Amino acid sequence: MKKNLLLALLQGLSLALGSAAGLSQAQEAAGASPVRLDHIIWLKADASRSNPTLNFIAKKLPQIRHETMSTNSIRSWQMIQRGEPACRPLTVRTAAREEEAYFVDTQLAAPAELLVRRDKLARVPRNSADEVDLVLLLKKAPLRGAIARGRSYGEYIDSVLAQQPRGPYLADYATQGFGERLQDMLARGRADFWIDISGALLHMQARDLPVEDFIALPIQGATQPMLLGIACPRTPWGLAASRAIDQVLGTPEGAAHLQQASAGSFGPEALKRLGPQIEQFYQRRSKPQFSD
Repeated sequence: MKKNLLLALLQGLSLALGSAAGLSQAQEAAGASPVRLDHIIWLKADASRSNPTLNFIAKKLPQIRHETMSTNSIRSWQMIQRGEPACRPLTVRTAAREEEAYFVDTQLAAPAELLVRRDKLARVPRNSADEVDLVLLLKKAPLRGAIARGRSYGEYIDSVLAQQPRGPYLADYATQGFGERLQDMLARGRADFWIDISGALLHMQARDLPVEDFIALPIQGATQPMLLGIACPRTPWGLAASRAIDQVLGTPEGAAHLQQASAGSFGPEALKRLGPQIEQFYQRRSKPQFSD
């Protein structure tokens, strides 16, 4: 009798566990996360710089403990890949990254540019629109280039760089923060050209670097604005975090905040060219991105 009772208890436990597992899977399939969201680590390029959007989110989600960590592009993405309870703002959204992270869209950014020394400009291959032929530049031009390791420059540029071996003519550097140390190094003549975000020369000028020695050029094929967002791990925790963040930003108030926070991201020419796309983006952003 004891044996039969024990067997019945084991069978009941097995059924209960199976039901719980099935419920958890059903919750995940329905978009509801079974995890508890009480803590988010925000991975920032420079923890000393205030991020208005993170402050906005923290005020709207006071029940969650918000912690910031300063780390470079490589380590921060490794933390996302490992599924740590962390999210990374200002991350370029690409198809490859979407396989490893959930994204909550926050802004558009102008396409990356090529910054080149004026005394090397004649050697840079360009089309009739004065756009740089990046493929030809990397294959044939005898110039020294540099990029930041672990950074995305948008779908097209990333695809070109992925096919180009690193070596004396194209070096990638691990940088902390916003890449200021890389800019310092390049301003001292360690490279002839590098790829950077739009407006990098203005940023360098604000830091009293000799920008008159450089010129910024558009890159052929990189004409669409880059989509930036908050990346969280592609895990149940990451889905829960993304949904919570999205509920804060996917409102008229959230969209208005994001638009104001990114107001200085575009120069006059880029703003004129991309104005309609920017407006459409924030109209969409005024509603939740994740469906229930």
